[in-house]
Amino acid sequence: MDALNNCFTLKLVFSKLSPADHAQLTRLAIRKTYRKGQFIFLHGDIWPYVLYIASGRVGWVMLSPEGKRQVVFCPKACDVIWGHSLFDDEPMPATLEVMEDSDVFLWHGDHIMPIVSRHVDAVWDVSRELVNTMRQIREVVYGFAFHPVAGRLARLLLKHYQPEEGQPAPRDLTLDEMADSIGTTRELVSKTLHRFASEGMIEISRVQFIFTNRGDLEQVAGHDEG
Repeated sequence: MDALNNCFTLKLVFSKLSPADHAQLTRLAIRKTYRKGQFIFLHGDIWPYVLYIASGRVGWVMLSPEGKRQVVFCPKACDVIWGHSLFDDEPMPATLEVMEDSDVFLWHGDHIMPIVSRHVDAVWDVSRELVNTMRQIREVVYGFAFHPVAGRLARLLLKHYQPEEGQPAPRDLTLDEMADSIGTTRELVSKTLHRFASEGMIEISRVQFIFTNRGDLEQVAGHDEG
């Protein structure tokens, strides 16, 4: 249970709990392994759980009325997801899809909320986590409304790879995954990546990127004009 101990140490909500609370949560935790492509819950499900990602990566996925798939954002290892249904007994507003093989711990709301509710600071931190999620969604919506594809792709590369200039980064996102994340097609992602390469911002191979001019890429991320 070393992963849970890390969670209790690193995450604000759990760090406010007592050692006895940590021991109780450890006993109550349900450990699961999910494979890439599986779904933890679907849009419309009632899902009153809290999930801690020990390893891997998952994605909040939404569908438009026309059926277009959009990855809103991707929680990763050490992130905690608080199910909306836990608070209002209403259906989940999106699907949680497994983007990489993942090990997670789950608690049902009936088990975890009485423990968290004993600590005012922990309850406050739950609110902080939910507000942070809302802000992330707001940034995604803002990006779609006001930034063209090149700017969105540049921001995705900078956020996901967090590159050091001149250092290789393995290509662990497919063209389809990039397209889903920024609301476009794989063809336009490929075209834009090669535009970045031709302009000296990145070097591309089948297995890695090398970020050769991070400054110019950051400028595209913030000021691209299409």
